[in-house]
Amino acid sequence: MSIRADHNMIVVGVDETPTAMNAARWAAYLASALRASLLLTFALPHGVTPARQLAARIRSPHSSDAAGAALDRIRTLVHTCDPELTVSAVRPEGSPAEALVALSTHARIVVVGARTAFGQRLVGPTTMRVARHAHCPVGVWRGANGRPIPRGKPVAVGIDGTELSVPAIARAFEIAAALEVPLTAVHCWPSRIEPVGYHLDRGEEERTVLAESLAGWRTEYPDVEVIEMPVPGLARSVLNELARDVQLLVVGTHGYPTPKALLFGSTSRDLLHHTTCPVLVCRS
Repeated sequence: MSIRADHNMIVVGVDETPTAMNAARWAAYLASALRASLLLTFALPHGVTPARQLAARIRSPHSSDAAGAALDRIRTLVHTCDPELTVSAVRPEGSPAEALVALSTHARIVVVGARTAFGQRLVGPTTMRVARHAHCPVGVWRGANGRPIPRGKPVAVGIDGTELSVPAIARAFEIAAALEVPLTAVHCWPSRIEPVGYHLDRGEEERTVLAESLAGWRTEYPDVEVIEMPVPGLARSVLNELARDVQLLVVGTHGYPTPKALLFGSTSRDLLHHTTCPVLVCRS
């Protein structure tokens, strides 16, 4: 039943912005817990103009030295999470999104920071492009700068009772076990107005759906404490509310290839734009 990674490496996109630095520390925290290596992918910051990108590709000795110095600082930072962590770095050509999507074919998880567009909470195009097109789960770090690692809090997973949830459930159990924290399993269904003379109570049926979705995974991960949370309502609203009390939300999304990747699941998209904790998106 386990979904095993072909490559035991977590890739994180970095630059010298505070968001990227926090994403790097969070990626190192995951890599240490999962006993994976960490690959730093140094890219130009968001908002860099095409002219500046072209100038950077000319690569004077000074710019190369500056990039190397930045990577050294980031290496030092991630080693504060685990001094024994295996860390390597690359400086690929092309856009950050293209580089991370290409590297995702060799990765266990790709991590990006949730840079926002125009100072709003909506994440920018690079983050969304990686989340839509990567070939492995994508972790998007969101949270308070300077506090990227909410240790001890549970991991939460959204479950809809279909095959779409299976990769998310697998990753959520794997990460909760590695971090030694409880797992909150959330299953939502639409609440409806009852017709006159009828009583529509789907609670028992939906609790069964949730229990059956978890059964095999509970057996495989007997040490993970599971908190079942069947709730009527919209999944995006329930999970956004829950984000205050967990350290990671794990969700599934449709596995559409390009160009259908534009049909990115509405719940996962909404969480990436609005939630207050990191989100791991697992394609079906």
